[in-house]
Amino acid sequence: MTTLASEIKASIQWLFQEALGLTTVGDASQLAYDDTLSSGTAADQADRIWSDQRTLAAGANDDLDLTALAHSVFGSTVTIDLARVKAILIIHTSTTAGEKLWIDSSVANGFTGAFAGSATSKLEIGADSATLLASKKDGWATGSGNKVLRIHNAGANTAVYNIGVLGTSA
Repeated sequence: MTTLASEIKASIQWLFQEALGLTTVGDASQLAYDDTLSSGTAADQADRIWSDQRTLAAGANDDLDLTALAHSVFGSTVTIDLARVKAILIIHTSTTAGEKLWIDSSVANGFTGAFAGSATSKLEIGADSATLLASKKDGWATGSGNKVLRIHNAGANTAVYNIGVLGTSA
């Protein structure tokens, strides 16, 4: 029996300061989200994870079938079939200003879960940036009409990105 322990985290921290005549005043705080998912297929659970580092030529598309993701684990190649997606993290590793990746739902059978069902949406991920999409309770259903996660390289150079998709088998 296999189990999966997972955690979704995101945060922004800041120190905002203003120098005054005799003192400096500041606002130091953070906005943070940190929660765990137990192993399973219900709300607040996940039992499947897929991750990879991908290279994408300028102008090219990377169409990931969320119901058939190839993955090497413990020396074997397995296929990950996600019935529901609980979280997607994409880290665009390019450090060149102006380089962009798009998550594009307009492909045939495109994954529209995070776009409220819209088959014409795009989400831009800038260079040296990350995007986290999460639906920890309900997840987004995949299936024959909602399974292709397209990553498009809208930049002029080859892009490298890291991706992790957390979900359930049922």
